[in-house]
Order: sequence, then structure tokens, then C-alpha cells
Amino acid sequence: MTKLRCYITSPVFKEIATNEKISEEKRSKLKNLWIDLEDKVDLKISNTRFPSEHELKEVIDVWTPNIIGCHLSHNISEEMLQNPEIIAVCTSTAGYNHIYQYPGVLITHTPGVLHRTVADFTISIIMTNLRNLVGLHNFVWNEEWKSGQKWDLDENLSSTIDSKVIGIIGLGEIGKELASRLSPWGIKLLYHDIKKRPQIEEKIKNLLFVPNLEDVFAKCDVISIHIPLNNNTKHLIGRNCLKLMKKDALLVNTARGAIIDFSELIELLESEEIEINLAFDVYENEPINPDLLKRFKNVSDSKKNLRFIFIPHNASADANTRAQMAIMLLEDILKIVKSTSRHDLTSMHLIPEQRTLLYSTSGDKKLKEYRIGKFWI
Repeated sequence: MTKLRCYITSPVFKEIATNEKISEEKRSKLKNLWIDLEDKVDLKISNTRFPSEHELKEVIDVWTPNIIGCHLSHNISEEMLQNPEIIAVCTSTAGYNHIYQYPGVLITHTPGVLHRTVADFTISIIMTNLRNLVGLHNFVWNEEWKSGQKWDLDENLSSTIDSKVIGIIGLGEIGKELASRLSPWGIKLLYHDIKKRPQIEEKIKNLLFVPNLEDVFAKCDVISIHIPLNNNTKHLIGRNCLKLMKKDALLVNTARGAIIDFSELIELLESEEIEINLAFDVYENEPINPDLLKRFKNVSDSKKNLRFIFIPHNASADANTRAQMAIMLLEDILKIVKSTSRHDLTSMHLIPEQRTLLYSTSGDKKLKEYRIGKFWI
């Protein structure tokens, strides 16, 4: 029987199995999954961690894989997925906006694994910004703390998180986890989502639903974004919302950069129409455009009271979390490879738009429209 062909777009998925920062249990799990995968498929692994779209397309066109394993740095385009041999794309990310949803192609992701580490990271950068820890560190590190500059009552004043009203945009896995962690501190929490979540509100104290997005921006001292990037949310946070923010409020984004309209954000800051602090882990283009970064630096230089913390997309970078994401990726690939019917895929992590294929009574009929069906005949 001919083996399915699987293309892994980066060697990182194999290299992570030997990373000493990861627990021995997860390293062992990864190694065993790789042994299984190498036995079950005709495997090709990219030689570079970040192949260009041209390189990806060339492999797809020439080698014609059936399954692609990727992560956020690998854009899987509509043109690539026109290749009729591709039956599935599996990504080691919770978000999947880097993959075109081509008709007939299954897409899996890694939900339910990174919400704790991202919520942990989000709280860290909120408190780091509020207490100006980066600025204070640099003050010492750059030898600016001179003789005669001693501690005084009005030196380096900042504010604590428990004095703030926190706004959470999106009460999915990460937004819910963030609210759950902040609630015991007695912090007032407002959230906006596509619908009210009464069951979550019952469990988390101080959590109130705000149906109007603009009201969150007007009322909150800290606003943290936790929604996916799609056609409905791209540039959702633009001039209208930003101009409603309080002076010295903090905008936090650990979701996807393009949810914020960066052009409008920097223009408002430069024109002094808004004076807000920023804590970003994601950007519309990554790495952030150097010219755009320079403009933020110029604003920071002219407005010493503002605090900008820019981090290189690192919120989920807990060692065991990243390892678990790789494990889920490999497990999903193997489930596809070993499957002979829909029932073999029920524990697979299909994206929300495709999950009805696994659980609805019409799943078998719908799956006939997907390319995987021809391998089950």
C-alpha cells in the first residue's frame, strides 16, 4: 500500500524533542511520535525553520504532499492548496489565520493547551507596564542612577493592578483564563464577546458583560485583546475605539497583531490625539517594520510618561506548552494517516468551522466533499 506523503515545514518540530528545557516525559512522547510517523508516512522535513512561500510552493508543486504540518511562521496560501493531493494542513498554533480555508482540505490546530501560559504572560506584561519595570531596570542598567539620586516619596510613581478596571476583549479559552486569575484579587472585570457568557459569569466574580465594544474602551484602564484574527476582526481596533481610551490607559495585545489598525494607532499617538500605554506581543507584520518601530520610538522619546513594551511574539513560549503543541500536531497527523472513516478522527483537533464534520449526523455525507474521502475508498 502506498504511504501518504507528509511535509513538515520546519525542523523545529523534531529538534524540540531534544530540548533540555522540556520535561523528560514530553521529550519521550515526541520521540515516540516521530518514530511512529517516520514508519507510517513518506516524510519530508524542511531544512530551514522559515522557508519562503516560494520554497513552500515549490515543494508542494514538485513533491505533492498529502499532509502539511506547519506553524504560524508558515503561510499556507490558497494557491498552494489548489494542489488536489493535499488533504489536510495541521498547525501547532491555536490561531489558524495563516492557513487559507480551501474547500475540501481539513485543518487542525492546537486549542486548549496554551491558555494558561498566555494568561500568565498577559498578567506579567500588564504589571510590568503598570509598574514601569522595564524603564526602572534600564535606569539602573544604563548607569543613569547617579550619586545623589536617592529614594523619595514622589520618585518613579506608578500604580498597582488592583486599582484598575480591566477590559477583556474575547472570553474564549485565554480570555476566560485571564479573568479567572484576576478575579480573586477583587479587580473589576468587564468583557466584550459576540454573546453574553452567563455560565462563566456565575463562576468568576466581578465579571460583567458589556455588549458594546466601544464602552469597554471608554470605561477601562487596561484593555486586553483575546480574539482570533479573521475577516470580521481585522483592524477591529481602530480610530473609533482608540480615541475613546482614557489618558494613560493601557492597551495589551497577545492575540494577533492585525486586530489593531497599526496605521491609525501610530497616527493618533503622533498627533497626540491619544496618550495611552502599550504592551504588545504581536504585530501586523512580524518582525515589526523598522520604520514603524522608529515612529513608536519617536513618540516614546517625546512623551516620557508613556510606556511601550514590545515583545517578539512570545506569549506561549513556555517550554512544555510548546512541546505539547508539537505533540498535538503529530498526533493529529497520525490520526489522519491511520484513519479509514470519520470515526477515526473524532478526537482530532479540527478548527471550529469544521468540527461539525466529526459530530453531526450529516458528517459522513459532508466528509465526502473533502479530499480525505478518496483515501478511504
